[in-house]
Amino acid sequence: MDVSQIVGVLANIGVIAGIVFLAVETRQNNRPLAAQARYSLRQYRSDIADTIMSPHVLEATHRYATDENVSPVEGMIQRDSLPVDSWRLWFFGKGQNPVPFQETWELRKGVLNPEFVRFFEESVINRGPS
Repeated sequence: MDVSQIVGVLANIGVIAGIVFLAVETRQNNRPLAAQARYSLRQYRSDIADTIMSPHVLEATHRYATDENVSPVEGMIQRDSLPVDSWRLWFFGKGQNPVPFQETWELRKGVLNPEFVRFFEESVINRGPS
């Protein structure tokens, strides 16, 4: 082997070592990114549950569903657009993005209008996921 062949082999080894180094670095960088994505998804799901299950949203939805007087803002909800089917899916963890719906419901149902609790249990919990 002459010098040029040795240099060529060493250069190829260097390229392979560089590719391996980049692969290791990329893999190490992906782990924190994946963890951050999982955390963001959990936070998003929790925020959805908190919003949907907030007492004022549930109360307004109940008033609307039972033909009680609602404020002009609450009146913008259309009766056939109540997300009861989505609530069922989320409650039973079958939705596209499952949220901690059951845990939130258990925490909130004690402070909600008893009629709404009955409505929710009849329309969502007792009917199971769609």
